[in-house]
Amino acid sequence: MPKRNNFNSKLALVWLVIVALFSGLLIKQFAFSSSVPIESNIMKLLPENQQDPMVEQAFQQISNSMSEQVVFIISAPDVDQAMIATDAFEKALNQRAFSNQPTLFQQVQGKINASTQSQWSDFYFRHRAQLLTQQQKETLTHSPDSRAQYVIQSLYNPFSGVTAAELSMDPFLLFRDYISAIGVQSSNFVLKEGYLTAQSNDQTHILVTATLAGSPYSLAIQEQLPDLDSIEREVEKQFGVKVQHTGVVFYANYGTESAKSEISTIGLGSLAGVILLVWLTFRSALPLALSLLSISTGLLVALASTVAIFGKVHLFSLVFGASLIGVSIDYSFHYLTDRLAAGSKWQSDKGLKHILIAITLGLITSLIGYLGLLVAPFPGLQQLALFSSIGLIAAYACVVCWYPVLAAKPSQERPLPLSKLWHTWLSLWSNQKFKIGLPLTVTVLSLMSLSQIRYDDDIRQLQAMPEQLKQQEQAITEISGLGSGQNMLLVTADSDQKLLKKLAEITTSLDSLVDSQGISGYRSINQQLLSEQEQHDNYQLVEQLYSQQSHILQSTLGWSSFPQLPKFEPITVSGFLDSPVSEPVRPLWLKPIDGQAASVILIKDVTNSELFSQWLDSSFAQQQGVKYLNKADEISALFAEYRVKITELLLIALAAIGMVLGWRYGVKQSLLMLLPSLIAGVAGLAVTGILSSTLNLFNLLGLILILGIGIDYTLFFAEQKKSLSTLLAITLSGLTTLLSFGLLSLSQTHAIHSFGITVLTGIFVAWLLSPLAINSSKNVERPTSREAFR
Repeated sequence: MPKRNNFNSKLALVWLVIVALFSGLLIKQFAFSSSVPIESNIMKLLPENQQDPMVEQAFQQISNSMSEQVVFIISAPDVDQAMIATDAFEKALNQRAFSNQPTLFQQVQGKINASTQSQWSDFYFRHRAQLLTQQQKETLTHSPDSRAQYVIQSLYNPFSGVTAAELSMDPFLLFRDYISAIGVQSSNFVLKEGYLTAQSNDQTHILVTATLAGSPYSLAIQEQLPDLDSIEREVEKQFGVKVQHTGVVFYANYGTESAKSEISTIGLGSLAGVILLVWLTFRSALPLALSLLSISTGLLVALASTVAIFGKVHLFSLVFGASLIGVSIDYSFHYLTDRLAAGSKWQSDKGLKHILIAITLGLITSLIGYLGLLVAPFPGLQQLALFSSIGLIAAYACVVCWYPVLAAKPSQERPLPLSKLWHTWLSLWSNQKFKIGLPLTVTVLSLMSLSQIRYDDDIRQLQAMPEQLKQQEQAITEISGLGSGQNMLLVTADSDQKLLKKLAEITTSLDSLVDSQGISGYRSINQQLLSEQEQHDNYQLVEQLYSQQSHILQSTLGWSSFPQLPKFEPITVSGFLDSPVSEPVRPLWLKPIDGQAASVILIKDVTNSELFSQWLDSSFAQQQGVKYLNKADEISALFAEYRVKITELLLIALAAIGMVLGWRYGVKQSLLMLLPSLIAGVAGLAVTGILSSTLNLFNLLGLILILGIGIDYTLFFAEQKKSLSTLLAITLSGLTTLLSFGLLSLSQTHAIHSFGITVLTGIFVAWLLSPLAINSSKNVERPTSREAFR
C-alpha cells in the first residue's frame, strides 16, 4: 500500500507540473501578448474557397477594403439644420478622444472642402473632351447637329444656368451633362454647398463617411463604440436631427457582446448549477473543490492548447467550450458518488479501479466523436473538436492523477441522497413491459415528429442580427441607392486596358438586365474610368462635332472665333487611382490576382433571382469569365456539403464505437448500450424541428455530443454493480449538462439556440433510457439502512 501511495503521489506531481506549464503558457498568451488572442471575426470559422483561389483572393481584398468603412446619415426636415448638425458631428468625430484609446477613425468626411471639390472638378474638366455619356455618344454618332440646337435652346432658357465662361471652355455643354450622369450612376446623393445630400419623405439627408483606424473585429476599436453612440445621441438632442449608421464594425461588436454575454451566462450558470448540485448532494467542501478543480483544469488546458495551435481562440469556440462543464464533470461525479456510497469503507485506489474502465471507455467514445471533426476542412469545427477533446482529457487526468491523493480519506457517514427514489426507478426497468414500452414510445413519438424537420444551411444563422441595425442599414440603403453590396461579380483580364474594355461590355449587358428588372442597379469602376481606347473614340466624336457644328454656334452667337478643342490626354489607371476622384470606387479595383488585372462590379439588389441566374449562366457571361461573388451563399452551400460530411463522420464514429463496445461486451449488450443514444438523437432532432423550425450543421454536432454523453451513461450501467450510485452520478452529470445546453438554447443566435434545444432534449432522453443498458447479470443494488433518505 505505501508503494501504491507513493506511485499516486508521483503521478499527481507529474500532472501538477504539466498543468503548471499550461498555466504559464496561458499567462504568456494573454498577459504578454500585444493583443488578446480572442477572435470574433465570423469568417475565420469558415473554410477557404479551395475550388477557386482567385475568387477567394478577390473576396479577401474587397472585404478588407470595405469592412473598415462606416456610413452615417444625418436627417432633418430643414437643409440648414442638417448641415449645421453635420458640421458638429464631423468635428466631434475628428476631435474627441475615445476612452484614451487609439483614434477610432483615421478619416472622417462630412462637408467636402473647396480644395477637394476643386480637385474633382479640375481632374474631370481637364479631360472633358474625351468623357461622354452613352446618350451623348449616340447623339454625336447619329445626329450631331441636334447638339448645337440643344446649346442654343439652353441659352434662351433662363433657368439653364449657362454662363459665358462655361461656353468659352465647353461650347457644346457636354461636360455638365457628363458630370450630372456620373452622379446619378453613383448614388442618390448630389453635391450641395459642399455636402452630399439626398431628399426623401420631406427630409434632407446628408452623407458622412468614415474609415476605421483598425480592423472592425479589433476589440480595441469595438470598445470605443459606446463613446461614438454618445456623440450621436448628443447631436440628435442638440440639433433635433436623426443620426443613423451602418458598417461591419457594428455587427461585429454586437456579435462580440452577445458572445461575451452568452459565455458569462452559460459558463457562470453552469458553474452555479454545479456548485449547488454538488453541495446539496455531498454537503462537503472537498467534493465541491474537486469538481471545480477538474472543470477549471480542463478549461485551462483546452484554452492554452487551442491558442497555441490556432494562434487565437474564436468566441464561438468559447461559447461551446463553456458547455464542457456539463461533460467533464461526469468523471468527477462517478468517483465522488462511489466515495459517498462506500462511507467508512472507502479506499481511493479501489474506488478509482472500480470506475477506471468505465471512464476510460467513456473518454475514448467521446474522443472518437470529437476527433472525427478534425478531418473536416472547417477551421471552426476543428477548433471546437480540439478544445473539447483536450478539455476532456485534462478533466480525465485530474480524476485519475489527483483524486486518489486528494480524496484518500473516506467521506462523512451520509446516506446516498434519494436512494429509495433511485431504487424505485431502477426497479421499473426489471419489468419487461416497461423496459420495452418506454423506449418504444419515445421512438414512435420521435419518428412521428421527424416529418417537421427542415434544414436551412444559411450562414446568416450564425450571426445574431439585431433589428435596430438591420433597420438602419435598410434605411441607409434606400436613401443612398447604393444597395447592400453583398452580390459582386469578379472580372479579370490580361491587362488594365483589356479589363476596362471587358467591364464596358459587361456593364452594357447589365444595363439590359436593369431594364428587365433583374437587378436594381450596379456600381463599376468603368462608370468613372474609361479605357484609353474608349476615351480616344470619344475624343474623335467630339473632334468631329467641333469640325462640323462649330460654325452654327459661332454664327448664331456672333463669336469672332470658336474655342479650341483641348488636346487628348488619356486618363491612366494609375492616374485615376491616385486622384481623390477615385475614392468612392477605388475599392472596386483590385490588386493583380495570379498575374491578372482584376475588378469587381457591385450589384445593388437582385430583384429577380431567376433572371439574374439566367444572366450568370448565359454564354455571354461565361465567355467573359464573369465569376459570381456572394460569400454568404458560397458558405451556405459549403454548410450543406459539410452537413452531409458530418453525417457520414457520425455514422463512421457510431460504427467505431459499436466495434469497441462489441469487443468488450458482445453484440447484444453493445446494442442495448447504443440504443438509448440513437433514440435520444432522433428525439433531439424531432423536438428541435418542432420548436426551432429549421435545423443546420450544428444540430449534427449536437448529435455527436449526445452520442458521446449517452454512451457514457450506458457504459457505467454496464460496468458497475452499484447501480444506485451510478444512477445518482449520471443524474448529477445529466443535470449539469442540461444546465449548460439549456442555457445555450436561450441564445439569440439561431444556430446556437437550435443546437441547445437538440442537445437539451437528447441528453434528457439519453438519461431517461440509460438503465436499458443494465447488465442483467449484475443485480440492482438495494438501499441499505445507511442509504435511507434522511
